[in-house]
Amino acid sequence: MRNFRIALASVMLIASLAWLGLGFHAPLFLGISERSQIIPSAIQSCLGATVFWIIATLLFGRVYCATVCPVGALQDATIWLRKKTGKRKPFRYKEPKKFRYPILVAYIASLALGALTVGYVVEPWNIVRNVMSTVNPADTSGTWQAAGISVGIGMASGWISFCLITVWAWHSGRGFCTSVCPIGTALGTLHTQTLMHIAIDPDKCISCMKCEDVCASGCIKVEKRLVDNSRCVRCFDCTDVCPNDAIRFQINKERRRQTPLMEVGN
Repeated sequence: MRNFRIALASVMLIASLAWLGLGFHAPLFLGISERSQIIPSAIQSCLGATVFWIIATLLFGRVYCATVCPVGALQDATIWLRKKTGKRKPFRYKEPKKFRYPILVAYIASLALGALTVGYVVEPWNIVRNVMSTVNPADTSGTWQAAGISVGIGMASGWISFCLITVWAWHSGRGFCTSVCPIGTALGTLHTQTLMHIAIDPDKCISCMKCEDVCASGCIKVEKRLVDNSRCVRCFDCTDVCPNDAIRFQINKERRRQTPLMEVGN
């Protein structure tokens, strides 16, 4: 699953950059990169992608974040480069940030009130769109002019967001996805209803910490055998490194502990 996820994310990122950069000159088939995004689909009154991702999230969790979201793929690329340069400081569990829900509420309120500028700044697809307006300013000129803002300011907002997210990813992993992104937070609210979960089997876990070391979302706490599925983006890095098949993507949320001695206090 991990290799398929990486391949799909890579293809979608390349398609997204080409579609946004080439504009009218882009082959039409590259348009699937935009049509597969949640917010552009909803704004264009074509809710197919939005409905699809809601159903996919109810089945599998936040797979959108690790497959077709261009900002998610850019963070993954930054984290990969971080490893290749020798900066291998392991990730660690982070307590969930409470401000992610006020950000989501503010985002929804801004869309309801017609303050679309907020969405153009914090929504993942639009962040990449603003960055790519550097080579294709015609793509965003109408959007920003309608909001009474110059294309240059819109472009600058994209680059500022890109730089901040990249630095954040380099030092702390997918913090933008788990703490700021309104799309990710909204999808994460469905985590108690999803069919599939990432879970640690306490009878198999040997506390090697490998899964927690690679979790860029900071949502695994081995000591408590905890996986915060509201923040898990389904990158499957954890299941790939586990030497004992103790952390798995499974239907039931978590297995009931069979060995009392393995129970860990809260």
